[in-house]
Amino acid sequence: MFKVLGVLLALYVCYSVVAGRVLAKAGVRMREVHRDESPRYFWVVIAIYTGLSIALVTIF
Repeated sequence: MFKVLGVLLALYVCYSVVAGRVLAKAGVRMREVHRDESPRYFWVVIAIYTGLSIALVTIF
C-alpha cells in the first residue's frame, strides 16, 4: 500500500515540476505554490515530497 502511495507521489512530483506549480499545506488549508512567483519555496516543497516518496517506497 505504501509503495503505491510513494509511486503516486513521485508521479505528482514529476507533474508539478513540469507544470510549475505544486500544492503545499499552509496552516489549515492548501496553498498552490508557483515556480515563477516563489522559486525557493517551490523547490523546497518538491524536495520534501521527493524525500517522502523515496521513504514510502523504501522504508515502509
